[in-house]
Amino acid sequence: MPLISRALAVALLLVLLPLQPAAAAPTTATLEPRVPPITLAPGSNTRYTVVDVRSANAEPGVLVRLEVTVDLGGATEFADVSVEPGFGTTSAGGGAVVVEPGDTSTPCRRTDDKITCSWTSTPSSETVFQSPAVLAVTPRKTAKPGDRAVLTMAARIGDGAVTGGTSVIRIGEGVDLVSDGEQTVKATPGRSVRTTPTVRNGGQTAIAGVVLALSAHPRLLRQSSYRNCRYYFGMVCTFDTTLEPGRRYALSAPVTLHSPADTVPGSVASVELAWITPTEWAETDPGDSGRLGTGAPLTLRPLATAQDASRQADVNLEDNFASIGFAVTGTRKPSLSAIGSRLSAATSDRRTLTAGLMNFGPGTLRPDLFRNNSLSVALRLPTNVGVEEYAGSDCYSVGFDLPSAAPPTSAARSEQANEWYCNLNRDLGPGQRMNFSFLVTVEDDCGTPGQVEILPGDDGIIGPSRKVVPLSVNVAGATCAAVALPITGPAAGWTALAALVLIAAGIGLVVRRTRRPVCAHAEGASGAGSRQEG
Repeated sequence: MPLISRALAVALLLVLLPLQPAAAAPTTATLEPRVPPITLAPGSNTRYTVVDVRSANAEPGVLVRLEVTVDLGGATEFADVSVEPGFGTTSAGGGAVVVEPGDTSTPCRRTDDKITCSWTSTPSSETVFQSPAVLAVTPRKTAKPGDRAVLTMAARIGDGAVTGGTSVIRIGEGVDLVSDGEQTVKATPGRSVRTTPTVRNGGQTAIAGVVLALSAHPRLLRQSSYRNCRYYFGMVCTFDTTLEPGRRYALSAPVTLHSPADTVPGSVASVELAWITPTEWAETDPGDSGRLGTGAPLTLRPLATAQDASRQADVNLEDNFASIGFAVTGTRKPSLSAIGSRLSAATSDRRTLTAGLMNFGPGTLRPDLFRNNSLSVALRLPTNVGVEEYAGSDCYSVGFDLPSAAPPTSAARSEQANEWYCNLNRDLGPGQRMNFSFLVTVEDDCGTPGQVEILPGDDGIIGPSRKVVPLSVNVAGATCAAVALPITGPAAGWTALAALVLIAAGIGLVVRRTRRPVCAHAEGASGAGSRQEG
């Protein structure tokens, strides 16, 4: 037989042979279970600990089952343990998991001292980090210091190997750390102000050491480098001082807060702090708390005369926290203007509508430093357009979570679907603007014009401003009935009254004293970006 004929025969034989299914490759991924330890005290309130699982070698895009069991090891003899919803899993049973914040279901069930969780998920990457449940643990009336139970865990992903782990629920000594509560400190722009947090042992037992966790933006907190403190978004300091019952202690050096020189007067920042027992701090698993200081240690000094290092837990966490309000004083408020657009287009055109706000100064708005600098802009889009794309996470719709969820035709689209809110999320200095862009399709010749409005802040940081400007798309050649710009919201009554007053006083005088509205095509405005400080 010629060589070519033999080759064809072999090829035909291979085609006709029955195909055997390939054996599925076994799962090599592993799932690590974890439940942080928790220490209670007799009479303390409910504490919570998260059941979570982690994998670093999952197969992306493949539906897989995850399982975890937790044996409570007798903890229910001295504590009540309930299973509450975790984060990002569905209820037990088949079907893919849709990871949604606020999911109120849990795939976990408790039977006696054993908790069993089983659910499915489709990992989007090799990394899996899910929390199927939260354990709520409350000490029973019979609980006493020294009670202890070891939790035993096992987890598996797919048909992979089972991975184990352990944790603990225990009863320690009851203590009570009491903070200062709330206070407010003030300084003019560019100036510093000092404050000294204190803590009191409000219980009957000496407290062996304490941890101060202070949260403040690094740009507000004057630099220090105490060797018993770590610095990241604020600072975490550990003290080995024994706090005697009834005695109040203060930091040996004050905390110094400072604002940039061009801060807008009226800006307010919150500095949050908490005093925590070393046992409870270790159980929070904060991870990397930042760089360690290298200088002399920060210490605690007693402020009043007072009348073994066991595991200790705070019986009342509500009084551990304090808030320091840092207020920047002054009277020079920035002049702001809303930014609108007036476009001409044809039906079915796709155009970009731009809205936003502009800062004419003085002062720089810093939303990441001062909570009341995060101004909001309310937008009502013209009713003759439909949104295709919008400015991302800075904006959200009042009527629909996503533009794709809105009805497809303008007739079915309610006015609410065209209402949006956008937030300032970066520094905005004098002469700078923040734009929010919407890609729209022109659907009708005529429609109700939209508007852009800067929402007033609760703390009055806005000076003279043009807060409302139009937002419209006009179709060339269209004959439309005159439509007044809508006035809505709680300020509508005030606006109507103000209009009558303006007519009586003379509109011409008001126009001369009011800054012109800024449209997207206005000249002389700088581009996006934060002003560099000297």
